[in-house]
Amino acid sequence: MRLSFLLTPALVAILSLAGIESIAQKKQKAGYSVKGKILDATANQPVAYATITVLQQDSAITTTYSNEEGLFTVELEAFGSYRIEITSVGYEIRTFDAIVQENNAVTVLENILLVKSAKSLEEISVIGRRKLIDLRPGMLIYNAENDLSLKGGTAADVLRKAPVLNVDAQGNVSMRGSRNLKILINGKYSGQVARNPADALNMMPANNIRSVEVITTPSAKYDAEGAAGVINIITKKGGQQFSGALELTASNMEQAINPRIGANGDKWNLNIHGHAHRLRFKEAYQSSRTQYQNSIPAMLLKQEMNKDNSAPHGNMDMAFTYTPDSSSEVSVGANLWVGKWPDNYAMFTSFQVLNGGLPQEYNQSTAAANQYMGADLNVAFNKKFQKPGHEVTLLAQFSPNKAKSPYRMVQWDEHHNKLYSENNDNRDNNREWTFQADYLYPFSDRGVFSLESGLKMILRNATSRYYVTASSGDNELAPIPDRSDLFSYSQHVGAAYSMLKANLKKNWYAEAGVRLEQTFFDGNIRDADTHFKNEFINFIPTATISRKVNDDQTFSLSYTERLTRPYIWDLNPNKKTSDPKNITVGNPDLKPEIAHQAEFTYGFYPTSNFFLNSAIFWKQTNNAMLTFTSTDAAGVATTTKQNLAVYKTYGLNLSAMATINLWWSANGNINIEYLDFNSNALDILNRGWGTHLNLNSTFKLPSNYTIQAFGEYNTRKIKLQGYETSRYLYSVSGKKEFPAKKIALTLALLNPFSGYLPQTEVIQTTDFFYELNNRYYNRAFKLTLNWEFGGITRQQKSRRIRNEDVKGLPRG
Repeated sequence: MRLSFLLTPALVAILSLAGIESIAQKKQKAGYSVKGKILDATANQPVAYATITVLQQDSAITTTYSNEEGLFTVELEAFGSYRIEITSVGYEIRTFDAIVQENNAVTVLENILLVKSAKSLEEISVIGRRKLIDLRPGMLIYNAENDLSLKGGTAADVLRKAPVLNVDAQGNVSMRGSRNLKILINGKYSGQVARNPADALNMMPANNIRSVEVITTPSAKYDAEGAAGVINIITKKGGQQFSGALELTASNMEQAINPRIGANGDKWNLNIHGHAHRLRFKEAYQSSRTQYQNSIPAMLLKQEMNKDNSAPHGNMDMAFTYTPDSSSEVSVGANLWVGKWPDNYAMFTSFQVLNGGLPQEYNQSTAAANQYMGADLNVAFNKKFQKPGHEVTLLAQFSPNKAKSPYRMVQWDEHHNKLYSENNDNRDNNREWTFQADYLYPFSDRGVFSLESGLKMILRNATSRYYVTASSGDNELAPIPDRSDLFSYSQHVGAAYSMLKANLKKNWYAEAGVRLEQTFFDGNIRDADTHFKNEFINFIPTATISRKVNDDQTFSLSYTERLTRPYIWDLNPNKKTSDPKNITVGNPDLKPEIAHQAEFTYGFYPTSNFFLNSAIFWKQTNNAMLTFTSTDAAGVATTTKQNLAVYKTYGLNLSAMATINLWWSANGNINIEYLDFNSNALDILNRGWGTHLNLNSTFKLPSNYTIQAFGEYNTRKIKLQGYETSRYLYSVSGKKEFPAKKIALTLALLNPFSGYLPQTEVIQTTDFFYELNNRYYNRAFKLTLNWEFGGITRQQKSRRIRNEDVKGLPRG
């Protein structure tokens, strides 16, 4: 089977490429095409995603878009005279006549230069042409750089406002109700994000983010991991000769310094982002758990917890691109991060056996901290061939990281007598190598049909060393051998994919692909002398068909399968007993889950001032990995992940943006879903509706003042064993710009009229009833100073590795 790990992906690639000759030799149906390249008249740089409309006798007959290099191809059924209109945000409309000759199948236009709109940037902002949401084939794009309320915020704040997504008070991200998604940075895997998405997003400043791509049904090009979908965060890059920005933030909940520098020459581009951040978390809860015996209450647990922590952390990102000629590009990148994420808290516990026994009461102090450091180091090479669209990309990445996550716990009675002490020292190390090759081949210069294929290999090796000591009363700490061990784990993934894309007549587009992934697991618990291993092959089909009906309407239908593998955090058998009545532990027997999902989307954009995207979606996850809580005879609850249920989701998503008048614009999202958990093993059937909605409104005032208001609301959400109650969040911000000095001051108020945000979690089984009443203290008053310097920002396309197959560990 080890040999098949190498041969299977190679065989798929060989078969895919072997089909090129047979397909290419088929004669293309006669037709005509017009090709060209669109450039910024001032910067002489490509204009991506410009709209090209071809008219005949004042009627639009077809429309297309320029790609990231400014190139476009328009397919026509007949020769003759046409009028071409080109539009793009921030540019004057360009129109001209083109003649397609009968004896010339391909008409190549000279470079088309677009001139910046004569209206000032201030006026462009007023009329709302700097859109917040764009629709692209297979994705929604949230243009975060156009949202002023994000000044001084983090990536979690950005995703909270993006369409389709939902971010809770702890920073955990979900897409249509599921947290099983993958988050990329500039299209590449990030070990920092994979380890803990919520923490990593709070380490990334919003000011460094240009846009967010929300991909709900990923194609075969993407790793199969991530049941819900893929999020790709695009950062700001580059500048004309030299440019940059400095952002300073002060708040009762956070302080930050975010420098950004970009420089470029004729053949090179350098970008450096820095981030130093101190973030405060304050929360409290009251909980009660009633445990039953023969349907009669037998035990009662009550707890009160308070925590108030500040997390200092920082990171630095560097990207360098060298372009020796027009057909080659070499890039290197490095992302380094370091931080300390404390989780200190004080707790009071009361436990009573309800048959006349006296309650056991004690206070507890826990000092915990997650100290970590790591890096992502990558190199990439891209080569373009003579035929337009024909290219190959080679990438490699090394991601080392390590962490310490100890806790120190002490319990004492009401007389301050020490009852119990426990120390748990846990140290993790992870080394990961990734190698990837992607090949794109158009079957003709017209680009009607193209084939994209690739190979990928991921080699992961991780260890977790944990050592537990404990004592009763004032005795010295002594080792606990059965809770101390060394857990080593390796996961190797080999993958191959192939996709056929077709740009058909009458604005039809179709793509179909398949991805083959072979995975090996190997784990060992040294002192317990426990060894486990597994290997499996997954065949992942994907398909999409779409059509632009006219200039105002587009629809698409997509299907894909997704895979979610357990990682070391899900498998680690180290018990976390910082709260002895509520234990969490990994499950080495956890198996991967597979999800089937489909969606139908409809886009309606009658004018540049209005946009509506609607989607009907369905997803079914078999053998779902879900969090499960059980209690024992001593009244202790243990929470782990198990393959327990079939999880289905049906729903409707609406995203809209509108410029109402010259000074008022708004955008919003609503997600309505029906959740269905069905577990034969537990005899559980839990179903119910849930809704998430948000609304963002911007008001442009005279003298360079802007006001923005944002609010979101989530109804009750069903889980396997219970539910979460509704929650809300709102903010108001105001900005004053000083254009001559390129300085902006932003004051943001988060939940200004709420001392805390309440939310209740409920778990209800035949054995116990648990209720947790949370209070999240995140009222904030934030002042941000932003200074930009240097030339006009230029975006440089980056070549990064996409590892979407690691399932992160949410905070909670």
